[in-house]
Amino acid sequence: MKTTISARELTTPREWVQNVWDGLFTTLAGMRITGRYLLRKPITIQYPDERMPIPDRYRGIHYLEQEKCINCLACARACPIDCIEMDAIRHGKELEWVSFSVDYQKCMFCELCVYPCPKDCIHMGTEFAFVTEDRSELKHDLLSFKGMSRDARVRKKEAEEKKAAKAAAKEAKAAAKEAQAASGDQPKEEGDDG
Repeated sequence: MKTTISARELTTPREWVQNVWDGLFTTLAGMRITGRYLLRKPITIQYPDERMPIPDRYRGIHYLEQEKCINCLACARACPIDCIEMDAIRHGKELEWVSFSVDYQKCMFCELCVYPCPKDCIHMGTEFAFVTEDRSELKHDLLSFKGMSRDARVRKKEAEEKKAAKAAAKEAKAAAKEAQAASGDQPKEEGDDG
């Protein structure tokens, strides 16, 4: 068996030394950058626990100053993709709000709805972590949404349910006392044997 060697594989000792030097030099150049970053303060943060500062001009989830709004529809007309829906009933100078919702499936956070508002009542907030498993949760009524996370909304809902249950129990107890008083029976005090 005859083995053929191409002319390219045959190198002189000088070429070999030059190849080794080039390889070593490029490796050291790359490691110099790595070494520089190794001595610096880390850039990354542990996200859920630590948060980077958010700039003042950040365009996040909208928030509405409901008391200022005059239902002029300027923000809804300015929206290029029609993701703002608002409905209110006017009683003289008073407004009774039905809904003011933003569909975040469509919203591109362009902030064009903020500028035309004559009362400066709609703003872009700083909340950005708007993660959900259900798309129906991406349509927010700004009248009730206060920039809460999903967990905070669940806790608030549970607290409201507990409060309502407590109020219902109190009403039932008061109604039972009234029924006993109306029937002429005196309610027994606790610890009373007779």
